[in-house]
Amino acid sequence: MDTGTLATSFHVWQYRHHFIFKELRDKNMTVQCVLCKPKIRILSTSKNSTSNLKKHLERKHASMYLKSKGGVDGSNGPTTSDSSREPRYKKSKLENLNQITSQSKVNALVFNFMVEDAQSLSVLEQPAFRKLIDGLSGGKMSMTKNTFISRLEMAYSRMKEELKEKLDSVQSVCTTADIWSAHNRSYIGMTCHWFEKNELERKSAALACARIRGAHTLDKIAAKIHEIHVAYNLENKLQAIVTDNGSKFVKVFKDFSKGDDEENAEDDIVEFQDVGTILDREDETMQLFLYRHQRCASHALNLIATEDLAHILSQGETARVYFSSMGKCYAIWNGVHQSPLAIAAMEDIEKMKLTAPCVSRWIYEYAAVEKIVSLPETKLMDACDSLGIPRMLSYEIAFLKEYIDVFKPLSFALELFQGEQKCFLGLVIPTVLTLKKKLCEKKTLALYLFDVINPVLEAIDSRFKQLFASMDAKIATATTPQFRLWWLPETERDEMHLMLVAEANRIEPSEGAPIGSDEVQSEDEFFSFGPGTGNSDTEEEIRRYLEGTSKNLGCLKYFPRVRKLFLKYNTILPSSAPVERLFSHNGNILTPQRNGLTDDQFEQVILLRYNSKLFPE
Repeated sequence: MDTGTLATSFHVWQYRHHFIFKELRDKNMTVQCVLCKPKIRILSTSKNSTSNLKKHLERKHASMYLKSKGGVDGSNGPTTSDSSREPRYKKSKLENLNQITSQSKVNALVFNFMVEDAQSLSVLEQPAFRKLIDGLSGGKMSMTKNTFISRLEMAYSRMKEELKEKLDSVQSVCTTADIWSAHNRSYIGMTCHWFEKNELERKSAALACARIRGAHTLDKIAAKIHEIHVAYNLENKLQAIVTDNGSKFVKVFKDFSKGDDEENAEDDIVEFQDVGTILDREDETMQLFLYRHQRCASHALNLIATEDLAHILSQGETARVYFSSMGKCYAIWNGVHQSPLAIAAMEDIEKMKLTAPCVSRWIYEYAAVEKIVSLPETKLMDACDSLGIPRMLSYEIAFLKEYIDVFKPLSFALELFQGEQKCFLGLVIPTVLTLKKKLCEKKTLALYLFDVINPVLEAIDSRFKQLFASMDAKIATATTPQFRLWWLPETERDEMHLMLVAEANRIEPSEGAPIGSDEVQSEDEFFSFGPGTGNSDTEEEIRRYLEGTSKNLGCLKYFPRVRKLFLKYNTILPSSAPVERLFSHNGNILTPQRNGLTDDQFEQVILLRYNSKLFPE
């Protein structure tokens, strides 16, 4: 064995403690890697070089290799040549990490985290959070509270300008409004909805979520709505303002509406006032007007279910079975809601999760009852026993099953009106007519609810009386290919046909005339006497549209004037659900502390969250 050569290669190598020498054969030697244990890894290398062993450490044990100490030069670290040969792949990973986690990228991620989750401003000052960002980003700094506030103001200002620019290019818009109170604070929220030019895809954006201080007086609410519309230049393109059916909003629009609002035309009461009193009013109040009001169809159906239906069921022969069966349902819901043991017991019985329904939302109560009656009768009895409540009697179960069957169309209509993207004003009249038809069909088989259906139909007629009298709703329905004029009695179709022609004639020729039409007006077109005169192009287009059978919105591309009418009148939403979602999705920050945000900052966060898809940061 050439011990001299061995002593100058492996025996004096600074990383030899990671290997066990085995044997020497001619010019090569074999060793066993200690770091690979318990796996036995035998390596071979030249007796004059340790390069193979060093490559093994770099490839398999990089961390231990970099931490190893002691070298031929007597220093406590690797030699210069070793340091220069640091693993290339490790350097590239560190370089990529630095590129990914640039300071601007870290700031953007932290900002989005704060806005999307509506985090408290105090999070930015917490040492643990700052340490987390430092560790994940490779030493980058987390933004401070003041930096976030400054960035928030700039992002909100940019988003608002982009939204105003987008709305300037839109021909028709619809807004929704609602007031929300929580923890002694009140906010008015507004959303805006429109169709992009020449598209049938609805777009939505939040306009405001502003604090209202003091009493909710009519003039204060009207002034705030007017202020928001003016801020976005919407007055001349607004088709309707959709709100719930609460008395507060109804009174606001009754007092401040302009135009021929149907709901104000019913009771035209002449009131005489002192001239001095009128002149003493503030100029702003005198000039304050709101546009046409559209009551929420979804809220109207919910009122029918929660108020009208509940009142009807509490009268007459159905009252006893209604109260007894629903009382046991609520006992089940309360038991499950209050006791973890009850939840486990119910899940063991049928592997189903029962939750207590929201009191103000009938559709949730309906779904909860439907889940209960879906249980086999024996399982339902076991559930009552496990919760310690009286068992449901057979006639109570039969009543609940009939209740679910009869009012299934009402549940479907409520679900339909909650939509946003594909829910138009033109859906409301046909939906309500179909709901009435299906309820009438249920009467023939109803046992417990036979005397209930007629009063419910009367409640529907009463709640939707103004909608059926609305010309906007009728045109919106007629220009929806799924319905055209099929929903109307035959005696009224000719009149509606003429109404569509009249509305289409109001569209400017450059907007509605078919491609290739003659731009030069002939003498026959100028004079309006004799048979066959008038805008024959418009009449022909409306006739062809009404005779068509396609129910797809795509067919409107062949009828440019009808398409224009559809985009104008179906811009109106049938429901104020979008603005309700604006509040419900942000309930976690409607707290007394409100995460340390001022009123303006709170509104900025809410609007940036809601509009993030329309205007990504």
